[in-house]
Amino acid sequence: MNKLELVDFLLMFTGKVNRNELMEIADISIATATRTLTQYRETYADNIEYNIGKKRYDATTQFSPAFSHNCISALKAMAYGQRLEPTKLLTTIGPDSIASIDVSLNTDLVSKICRAIYAGQALKADYVSSTENYKNRERLILPTAIFESRNNWYVRACDLSDNNTYKNFKLIRFNDAKAAEFNKEAPDDIEWRNKVTLTIGPHIKHPNPEALKLDLGLLDKPVVNLIVSEALAGFVLAELGVDSSANSILNPFHFQYCLLNRYELENLNSLILAPGFNEK
Repeated sequence: MNKLELVDFLLMFTGKVNRNELMEIADISIATATRTLTQYRETYADNIEYNIGKKRYDATTQFSPAFSHNCISALKAMAYGQRLEPTKLLTTIGPDSIASIDVSLNTDLVSKICRAIYAGQALKADYVSSTENYKNRERLILPTAIFESRNNWYVRACDLSDNNTYKNFKLIRFNDAKAAEFNKEAPDDIEWRNKVTLTIGPHIKHPNPEALKLDLGLLDKPVVNLIVSEALAGFVLAELGVDSSANSILNPFHFQYCLLNRYELENLNSLILAPGFNEK
């Protein structure tokens, strides 16, 4: 990514950029960062304006990206500080193609949601829920974070239309989102902030636990402990295929690991997503 493209990327997905941020991300000098911002302003003047009060550059209300940005790569960068870039390696030794459900996210809509998170801005969203009345799709939300689980991207948000309850919304199910006024203070997202420990080991009913220990990197210890957010515990257990039933009753060949401290986690809301959690 060239330096002008990086400025465009930051304006599109964070709504702002400053010289120090550009220097840190691109590993460039103060002089180079200054020249880059000046060049961007001269070339794409309608996209950028200087915010005197905050000593930074902001995206204008008529911002239109000057470069094409990969949506998934952008989400990786926003969520985890990583990017996905294709290479020119031709001598690959994997399968000819990867079987996947090809669902394209709306880059403009994703950028609106990401900018709202950085700005602490509420959104009036048109969202299609799988559990609520399809006709009642409009809701007022305050997005706070993004994350990925099993090839699905989610936005963590306070649903201001539903008793200020924090929920996880699939990005693909948003049809629209617009900036909205919200003057109250949202409650603290305790589930997102609090950490819990998931104690995971080979399934107690699997006939070859030594092989499963290798899978989990258990060379000199009996279990692995993962520290995760309460809000994401169920997602993590689902990703890893961990039997989370009360008596480890799931098929040990399909679910080769089991949750060993289930009794400590039974009150977590996100555990409803964990394999077998509701099984007795």
